Amino acid sequence: MKQHIFLTRRPDAFPAWNTAFPGARRLPYPASGTQLAKPGQAVIWLHVAGDKPDPALLVQEIALAAPGCAIIVLSNVPSDEEGLAVLEAGAVGYTNTLAVPEVLRQIAAVIENGGLWVGPGLLQRLIAAMAANSAQINNSHLDKLSAREKEVALAVAGGASNKEIARRLEISERTVKAHLTAAFERLGVRDRLQLSLLINGSPQTTPNQPKTVH
Repeated sequence: MKQHIFLTRRPDAFPAWNTAFPGARRLPYPASGTQLAKPGQAVIWLHVAGDKPDPALLVQEIALAAPGCAIIVLSNVPSDEEGLAVLEAGAVGYTNTLAVPEVLRQIAAVIENGGLWVGPGLLQRLIAAMAANSAQINNSHLDKLSAREKEVALAVAGGASNKEIARRLEISERTVKAHLTAAFERLGVRDRLQLSLLINGSPQTTPNQPKTVH
């Protein structure tokens, strides 16, 4: 079982942290060059307060201090802009500092199973960004879908919400959800992000921009 480490400048932990993970450690931000955890042996929860230092830079520093460890950012003042920045820096989760213990445990389960944890608004922006950066949409996977399912899948891969798709195709949101569920099953994906990755391809990365999806 992986160790949970909460990094914070607070003198004490939020009660929800201890309730969610009774054996977790609470530490200050690591100094440059410090080894925080053995490679891949911990889940790092980074608490940021919306002020300096830059959360994205912190994520990059922690990735060096704990190589191969999942980094989840807990923000006092969450925003899509901050979320995008920390994900681009290498975090695999982003949520409110005040998340309840049940949610924290759910986040950990998703992350440890190779998922990405973000809110719905930020998810739409990630998908739209992938669509914008995709040189060519991969249509080969879509042969398994009906004509309408294909329309819905392509719209989702382009970053559209269910409401936007319903308005565009002149169908109800309930029908959009039904087509989307069918597309997930036929293509063997579990959510909108996996569908977008399948169609658009994985986002391109550089050494300074680790993959945002694992």
